[in-house]
Amino acid sequence: MNNLYNIYLEKKSEDKNKIILFKNGNFYIVLGEDAQMMNKEFGLKLTKFSNQTDKCGFPDSEIKKYTKFISLLGFEYEFILGKKDQVIEDIKALEFDKLDGITAIKKLKEYNEILSEI
Repeated sequence: MNNLYNIYLEKKSEDKNKIILFKNGNFYIVLGEDAQMMNKEFGLKLTKFSNQTDKCGFPDSEIKKYTKFISLLGFEYEFILGKKDQVIEDIKALEFDKLDGITAIKKLKEYNEILSEI
């Protein structure tokens, strides 16, 4: 079974009413029942993700629009970032003026290890 689908099932078991949005490069993808809801409410095209489930998606430039409408429909949502996207977000959050040289090198090594696994 696909790793994303396993994460989806785990998250849905925690809160079946929360929409799970997976960041995948420049797109967000939605799986399973969430994808079916997004298809019904927003007309996003459903495609097969695996034998177990469907998916749909939209470009990250549209995230504010879709999260606004998801909220208006009464749903909460959660972002799941891939490793590469998580590293990018971590780098954006770094306070460079507060980093010493040793910490900066440790962070670079950590990010290098994560990215080399992709």
